[in-house]
Amino acid sequence: MQHITYNIQKQKILAAFILCVTCYMLYVTYAFAQSSIPLTVGPARQQITINPGETTSFGIKYYNQSEIPLSGAVNVADFVVDSTDGSPRIIENSDQANPKFSASKWVTLSLDQITIAPNDRIIVSGSLSVPKDARPGGRYVTVYFEPAIGTPTSVESDSGATGIAPRIASLLYIRVNGPITENAFISQMFAKSFYEYGPVEVTANIINNGDYHIRPRGTFTLVNPLGGVIEQTSLKEVNIFPDALRIFTATVGEKWMMGRYKIVLNALYGEKAQIMEKSVYVWVFPWRVGIIVLLTLIILGIIGRAIYKNIIVKEATLEEELSEEKKEIEKLKKELGKRE
Repeated sequence: MQHITYNIQKQKILAAFILCVTCYMLYVTYAFAQSSIPLTVGPARQQITINPGETTSFGIKYYNQSEIPLSGAVNVADFVVDSTDGSPRIIENSDQANPKFSASKWVTLSLDQITIAPNDRIIVSGSLSVPKDARPGGRYVTVYFEPAIGTPTSVESDSGATGIAPRIASLLYIRVNGPITENAFISQMFAKSFYEYGPVEVTANIINNGDYHIRPRGTFTLVNPLGGVIEQTSLKEVNIFPDALRIFTATVGEKWMMGRYKIVLNALYGEKAQIMEKSVYVWVFPWRVGIIVLLTLIILGIIGRAIYKNIIVKEATLEEELSEEKKEIEKLKKELGKRE
């Protein structure tokens, strides 16, 4: 009887375990399906230029590329770019956004809940009304779709790809007309002070303290110890948002380099094509090869000295001995001549 009861309990435990595993697998499968919804948005970003006191409209298209209908909410929020790689971050609470760059309260959407049919699209129109006393400069807003089931994970990146995620966003770059401040500079530029071999990797940090995002254009220039330009590499053209820092890297030169080199970054930014410039110096010397060459020269010098001693010095010694013998012979000849 006890044996039968034990078997029944064992079967119940096994059944419960199988049920838990099955539920977990279903949950993982469902969560994965939700996190890979084939939804895209267009355009990924829009630039809107507007005067204070004016109203304009815009539209955003959402494409459902799946075989099932997709429902969710469409929301408006401010965003900032406070990472060095240029990735936007949504500010969920508009009261926490910097009023200088916030505009989410200026936007009104035609829809806040939508259902997109399979392999279909829907257009959400929006209205942007700028107050008359709005401060000139940049305002940065995102309109994003969030499925009814799913966890927000990401937002449209600066790379240009729309991506696929439970939350997908379209970015609005709003420019309120009027006089603005353009102020950017290279805060740091650094590279290792010494390299055994090239090429040389250099990093530059650019900060934008202006009222609108910028897209600098420029070059990293490698100058040799004699002042000649060896190579120029273009600066990657990306947006730098207000109050943000962006890191740029470049690789210049070739493997075999020797001496003190100068790396210069020259860039232009803004509507007035203002100039930024900074430089850094690096030493490049293949010291292992230098040691081998030095040792080789020392060995050759020792060998040459040995050859000099063994051949040239020995010849000189033989010549001196022959000269002495000749003198002895001449002396003997004179003595014999006197005896005769």
